[in-house]
Amino acid sequence: MHAHRLLVVLALGLLTLAVSQCGSVAPADTSPSPTPRAAPPTAPAPAPAPSPAPGSADSSLSVSPATIQGQAQPQATVTLAAAAPDGGALVVLKSDNPTVAKVPASVTVSPGSHSATFIVETATVVVRTSVAISASYGGTSMTATLTVTPPALVASYVVRSRTRGAGACAVDSQSQELDCVFDASASQGFIGTYLWTHTMGPTTQRQTAGAPNAVVSPQGAGCPLYQQGTGGNDSNGDRYLRMEVTLQVRDGAGVVSDVVRQPVRVYPNRQCGFSY
Repeated sequence: MHAHRLLVVLALGLLTLAVSQCGSVAPADTSPSPTPRAAPPTAPAPAPAPSPAPGSADSSLSVSPATIQGQAQPQATVTLAAAAPDGGALVVLKSDNPTVAKVPASVTVSPGSHSATFIVETATVVVRTSVAISASYGGTSMTATLTVTPPALVASYVVRSRTRGAGACAVDSQSQELDCVFDASASQGFIGTYLWTHTMGPTTQRQTAGAPNAVVSPQGAGCPLYQQGTGGNDSNGDRYLRMEVTLQVRDGAGVVSDVVRQPVRVYPNRQCGFSY
């Protein structure tokens, strides 16, 4: 009987122990889960630098020669920064004074090429004139300056006596003036003034004549001038006095030619105290 009770108590203890182990389940964690964060956006890769367009600031226009006399035809060159595309590059041309320097309306740079040339037609000008030549392509404008000059001034003349012929003068027996003329009609350029001198010994006389008076008689001559001269003999044995005549021509802008000089024979004709 006693043993029976002992078995019952032992069985109850084992049962209690099993129940306690089965009920000891850990409570679920009810704390909220952290909110996931979005990954930071990835920075876009930098775009490659674009190739320069043909009409960029590196394009240029040049004219050679940059200074030229009217009626000449200088050559201009337009150069693009990059090769022209398929179909070529049409470059628009303009002159700010087409009366003096005329350009074609446009020039085409061939596909794959960087440059093209064209001719500038120039006109004769009276005074030095600067002209702006421009070329436009791809939104870019290029400019070059061309300077057109008037024809070069060239002094040229003959001295001619009505009694002694070319290269000579004779003293007139009535007026005691020289019977010759100074003829500069062969001079070239847009002449505004003829600048003459005639010298005998240490004495120089200056004479100015405005265009179109290319032919003049020497002024200021007279016995005091002739008496300063030194003499010589011509091929016929006739004695004469030496005189030097010079000429420069000047245009309206004040540009002056080189000096041209000639020796001239002066025959006293027994005037002013001369015996010959």
